[in-house]
Amino acid sequence: MHGITQSAASQRIGHLEKRLGVTLLDRSVRPLELTDAGAVYLEGVQDVLRRYDRLEGEVVLAYAPTGDNHPAGDVRVAAIYSSGIDLLSRVRRRFEEEQPKVSVRIEYEYPDTVYDAVVNGRADVGILSYPERFRKVGVIPLRDEPMAVVCPPKHPLAKLKSVTPELLTGHERVAFSNDLPIGRRITAYLKENGGAPTTKYVFDNLDTIKGAVAAMGRFAILPARTVQRDVDAGTLVAVRLTPDLTRPMGIIYRRGARQSAPLSPAAALFVDFLIEHTGPSATTARLNHVNPDTTPAADAASTEASRAKSDAKAKPGAAAKASPSAKAASKKNRPGASS
Repeated sequence: MHGITQSAASQRIGHLEKRLGVTLLDRSVRPLELTDAGAVYLEGVQDVLRRYDRLEGEVVLAYAPTGDNHPAGDVRVAAIYSSGIDLLSRVRRRFEEEQPKVSVRIEYEYPDTVYDAVVNGRADVGILSYPERFRKVGVIPLRDEPMAVVCPPKHPLAKLKSVTPELLTGHERVAFSNDLPIGRRITAYLKENGGAPTTKYVFDNLDTIKGAVAAMGRFAILPARTVQRDVDAGTLVAVRLTPDLTRPMGIIYRRGARQSAPLSPAAALFVDFLIEHTGPSATTARLNHVNPDTTPAADAASTEASRAKSDAKAKPGAAAKASPSAKAASKKNRPGASS
């Protein structure tokens, strides 16, 4: 990734250890592990690099000639597999078109790995469901995704306009593993509402579940937005759940006592862009709902705001303003570049 050979990297680490007079890597195990000294050094260096990136971005924004004050740098994003690979790819492309000096890299991981990547500085932000706020991690609400019963077109449930958990009893389902937050929440929802379907197969990956549903003729409970393309293609049907079940999505970022600002200007700008384009706006609400024609009335104000915003470009270098509904949810929590 950085154009450095393995031997050159080993030599640099060796020189660094000699200069510091300590061992940073434990070479007696495979894969290599950090020593205690190495862990302390790595954390400190990552903090220095984050502060350096923020400093560069702030100087560029404040003192670059007019028209050239766009933030620059890399934004590293860790996201769960079911966060919407197609949606995030489109958002990343649009963001990089508007901010040509910023490069966004998105890596898809399991929830625990997303937390670990953010806490240990391998990612600037993480995107996951059922985000948990704790000492080292802050949370920015992104959106609530309605869940639906997903099945093949010939399945008996596909003919219904809505499905209650009781109606699922007796049918075979493909489920998320209860090791995942979404699996535990769906299991609890069914139990709370009298649903007792037969769980036939369990997977930890949304795409695998979709494939199993289509191939095996079973049903699954999935975020409606994640199967929109399959529904449009006619390979799957999404039926509304009653009562409603939603999956909260959030953005997490690293908090630390030594940080003057949690995010670099480039990362903060990308977070704003994410909230605007994948948050609780009217456009996203249409994607999130089983029936795209039934957009919630509460999003009417967001619709007008989105139309108005599309007619005017954001000022160069200024973080994009979130839609009214997203701003209300994130104003208190979002880590701005100067917070």
